Amino acid sequence: MDKLTTDRGFWLALLLTMVTLGIYQWYLIYSFARETNLACKEDGDSTRGLLGFIFLSIVTLGIYAIVWQAMLIKRRGSFLVSKGKPEVLTVATFLIYNFLLGAITLGIMPLVAFAKGLNQQNAVNEVYNESL
Repeated sequence: MDKLTTDRGFWLALLLTMVTLGIYQWYLIYSFARETNLACKEDGDSTRGLLGFIFLSIVTLGIYAIVWQAMLIKRRGSFLVSKGKPEVLTVATFLIYNFLLGAITLGIMPLVAFAKGLNQQNAVNEVYNESL
């Protein structure tokens, strides 16, 4: 089996998102769903992939994107805690950073939440790679 990526960095992801006009974000959604499903398969859950994410986000006028992100954060956090690792990001932190502090900080805190999400996925992937 191939090892999962463990070195996604904030600045490169932000740059690629800007250069590709957001298409890199779709790649991250696809990758996060695939990697989380692979690493967390023992929990019996499944994270919906990119096409489901796009379709349901359109149908729900963006609400599903928030729900998807929250479910992903919770699933990754539970996986890390079950392996004795720090959770890195919680759903509450994600929501506070994005919705309470987002406008007040002119978008800085949502970027912090994005960086923490990247770190959380890197941590999940590291734990998975150690088990190979």
